[in-house]
Amino acid sequence: MTLPSTPELQPITESPEVIADYLKELNTAALVMSVVHMTGDTALLNALPTPRTLDVVAAGAEGGEDLLEGGYTAAQVAQVHHWTLSAIADWQARGCPLEPLTADTIQALYRFMCGADVDPEYLEFIDEEVALDGVDRRGLQFDDPELKARAAQFPVVVIGAGMGGVLAGIRLAEAGIPYTIIEKNPGVGGTWFENRYPGCRVDVPGHSYSYSFAPNHAWSSHFPLADEIRAYFDSCARRFEVTPHIRFSTEVVAAHYDEDTACWQVQVRDGQGEESVLSARAVISAVGQLNRPKMPEIPGLADFAGPVVHSGAWPEGLDLAGKRVAVIGSGASAFQIIPELAATALQLVALQRSPVWMFPNPGYHIEVGAGQRWALEKLPYYSKWYRFWLFYTSVEGVYNQTLVDPEWRSTRSVSASNDAMREALTAWIQSQIQDPDLLEKVLPTYPPFGKRILQDNGCYLEALQRDNVEVVTTGIRAVDAQGVLTEDGRHHAVDAIVCATGFHADRFLFPMQFTGRGGVQLNTQWAETNGRAYLGITVPNFPNLFCIYGPNTNLVVAGSIAHNAESQVHYILECIRLLLEDDLQSLECRQDVHDRYNERVDAVNAGTAWGSPLVDNWYKNASGRVTANLPFRIIDYWKMTRHADPDDFLLQ
Repeated sequence: MTLPSTPELQPITESPEVIADYLKELNTAALVMSVVHMTGDTALLNALPTPRTLDVVAAGAEGGEDLLEGGYTAAQVAQVHHWTLSAIADWQARGCPLEPLTADTIQALYRFMCGADVDPEYLEFIDEEVALDGVDRRGLQFDDPELKARAAQFPVVVIGAGMGGVLAGIRLAEAGIPYTIIEKNPGVGGTWFENRYPGCRVDVPGHSYSYSFAPNHAWSSHFPLADEIRAYFDSCARRFEVTPHIRFSTEVVAAHYDEDTACWQVQVRDGQGEESVLSARAVISAVGQLNRPKMPEIPGLADFAGPVVHSGAWPEGLDLAGKRVAVIGSGASAFQIIPELAATALQLVALQRSPVWMFPNPGYHIEVGAGQRWALEKLPYYSKWYRFWLFYTSVEGVYNQTLVDPEWRSTRSVSASNDAMREALTAWIQSQIQDPDLLEKVLPTYPPFGKRILQDNGCYLEALQRDNVEVVTTGIRAVDAQGVLTEDGRHHAVDAIVCATGFHADRFLFPMQFTGRGGVQLNTQWAETNGRAYLGITVPNFPNLFCIYGPNTNLVVAGSIAHNAESQVHYILECIRLLLEDDLQSLECRQDVHDRYNERVDAVNAGTAWGSPLVDNWYKNASGRVTANLPFRIIDYWKMTRHADPDDFLLQ
């Protein structure tokens, strides 16, 4: 199977007047790139500054409020629109040709988008991500007949049919490797299949939250809702013929590595309770980190008379309109749930343990306009450059502001730049809250990025100020049949309890039982909650076992998890290539390589805001070690996963 290159453009039939109106919605930097593709003329690149990200600190700087997306003035944007209208008319008159760009022109495009002093290490990175030539460089195909034959005799079991599992299936099929995906749910989507609570949506731009080889130009909003994301992954599974390889409503119970046959024996249980065993040369876990809901341990919770629901297991058809509702938690899920429930509940009690920092994002709920859809489908390479702009600005965005300055002395920030961010975010929250008592409750006192920062368009804090909503920061003592008792002795009578209390994020591959070489139990090796892997992918003592979104691969401030998944699957395929090319039986990460890498991971994580002892968060396990997050820039991780070094492994 060969994945598609850039899809053909639809013809432009709209009038100049309509196009001029459409241009008002578009990303200026991506538009400039498209004009160069139409004209072949790079002169306009010298007439404009490099686009930049407007973070909340820059937006508050003198003159910052006058700048538009990309850091351009209104006059500069108007000039780009003038160039675009002229370029489209000329391009159409010439029959819409797209001649190959010279290497110098391509370099000029890269340097305009990223800055004239862009580090050379980025050039290959950009070349692969944008793929102007339509060549997908992240897959694996064998031309040699002998390798094809070996690939066909290398069955793989993939666990999970979410983003990572579907991607693994697509890439394995492309390489001619047979596979079976085991999915515990009755449908595709993973976390987006399971999370169906009101308001559930992704908090990175949808146009970067997709496979690079299968862009989705049909998102209805810039930050799509869960149903739409689930539909996207389902459509990809069907389009690339992954669905027939999925065994739905089936769970992996256990797996053990047979050293005599160099095969994994994977025990599965279907929805009727019937068990069977699959034999595989390799196992790829794509279960992620956020797939097993974690209920709070509150005395009496089981005695509550009304419904008790977890955000990650929302019952179909649950209607809480006109009810008295308690929401436990204030993280990402609660942040989305509370405004939805507050609009219809008789009364809502938000039981908050810790407030959250939030990025101002007026476009968080904005629908994608007709102009944006038009450009994605009809302007040459606009979609690629728009995706790259979203991706690159998040890659370079605020990473340095998360790093600890050892000389900085404050409990509310970790560096001067982090403190500038704190002041800007504080001003944003203060601008929305008039009640000083509520402001004290919702304004964090820990450093920005110490916990997950959320996207805010004002609806969350607006919801907290409704007459039917109360924010309670006193700890919960117990639950009884009628409601929640807090430590101050108050009893909050409610009809339903919503637990937005997260997942067992520190229990990787839980609750499956994996037995590796020499009878080693993975849960024992990881001490239940101390998961470690080389690159988050391979684990000593467990040959031919690979993880997607494994330990220390969660992204906090940089890039899209879709890109990271592609890097991880590419690396897994590189590992399989090592096995097939030399006709080997097993590949196992060396302990010393694994240990050196994890020492570095721990050291860098400890020097970040989320690793600071000033904060507790779901990124850490009970002993305070960060087990979830990738502490490196996404380009650094991309470089680490480009090639599998045989010296990193025990090969047999």
